[in-house]
Amino acid sequence: MTHSFRGWRLPIVAAVLAVAATACSSSSSSAGGAITPNASIVVQNFKYTGVPATLPSGVVTLLFTNGESFPITHEMSPIALPSGKSAQDVIDGAKTNGPSDEDNWLHIGGDFGAVDTGANLIEILNLPPGNYAFACWQTGTQSGGENGPPHASKGMVAQFTVT
Repeated sequence: MTHSFRGWRLPIVAAVLAVAATACSSSSSSAGGAITPNASIVVQNFKYTGVPATLPSGVVTLLFTNGESFPITHEMSPIALPSGKSAQDVIDGAKTNGPSDEDNWLHIGGDFGAVDTGANLIEILNLPPGNYAFACWQTGTQSGGENGPPHASKGMVAQFTVT
C-alpha cells in the first residue's frame, strides 16, 4: 500500500504546485506586474499632446497612442537635440529634406514601431540628461495613402528636457 501511495504522491504534489504557481502568477501580473507610464502621449491632428516639458534621467516608460479620427500611421521617434538646436530645426529640416532628414538626427533607443489609428504602444527609454524631441517621419495625409510630406514637416515634433 505504501508503494502505491508513493506513486500518487508526485502527481498530487505537482498538481498542487501548478495551481499555486498559477494563482501567484495571476495575482502578480494583475497587481504588481502592471506598467505605470511616466507619461501618456497622444497624437491628434498631427500634434503630440501630453509630452512633459521635463522627464527624469534614467529609465522612463511612455505610453504612445495614435488618437487620430482618420486612418493614418504615426510614430514617436526619440531624438537627441544637439546644443543650439530645437524642435523648430527638426521641422525645418523635414520641410527642406523630406523623410530623408530623419537620418540627420541621433535616435535615442532606436526606432519604435509605427502605430495605426486607435492603437498604442509602450516605449521604454534610458535617457541621460540633455535635450530631446519626439518626431514623426511617417508620410500620409488625412485623405489617405502613404504619399505626402513627413509629419515632422507639419509640426509633429515635441521637444523636452531630461534632468
